Amino acid sequence: MFDAIIGALFLSIPLLISGSFHMFVVSKDLFKVLAKPINVEMFGVNKTWRGVLIMVVVTVPGVAIAQYVEILSGGVPYVSLQNVNVVWYGVLLGLGYVIPELPNSFVKRRIGIKPGEPATNHPFLFSFIDQSDSALGCAIVYFVLLSPPWEVVLWIIILGPLVHLAANLFLYSFGLRKNPI
Repeated sequence: MFDAIIGALFLSIPLLISGSFHMFVVSKDLFKVLAKPINVEMFGVNKTWRGVLIMVVVTVPGVAIAQYVEILSGGVPYVSLQNVNVVWYGVLLGLGYVIPELPNSFVKRRIGIKPGEPATNHPFLFSFIDQSDSALGCAIVYFVLLSPPWEVVLWIIILGPLVHLAANLFLYSFGLRKNPI
C-alpha cells in the first residue's frame, strides 16, 4: 500500500509544477492577451484560455522534471515515466487536469455560485468536487497511458484532492491565491 501511495504522489509532480506556475501567472496577471474566458455564460470568467494553455504547456516540463526526480531517486514503485514521450504525456495530462473542471464550473454557474466564490449551500460538497475533478481526470489519463496498478490509480483519486488542497494552502500563504481553498 505504501508503495502505491508513493507512486501516486510521484505522479502528481508534473501537475504541482504546472498548477503552481499557473497560479503565479494569474497572480501577476501575465499573458493578459490569453486571459480571455472560454465561455462566460457556460463556465464563468475564471475559466480562461490562458489557464488551459498554461496547464497544457507547463505540464510538459513538469513531466520532464518528474523523469529527472525518478532518476535521482533510483526509481518509483509501480510507475515509471522514463520511457514516455514528455510532450505527449504533458499535453494529455494538462488536458486531463483542465477539461474535468469545465462541467463543474458549468453546474456551479447554473445553480448560481459565482466564479471564484464558495458555495453557500453544501460548501463542503462543492469544495470536495472542486478539489476532485482534476484528480479524476488525471487518474484517467494515467490509467489509459501508463497502465499503473489499480491501487496507484485509486490513490491518485484519493490523494489528488488532498494534494490539491495542500498546494492551494501553500500558494495562498505566498499570496499567489486569493483564497485558501
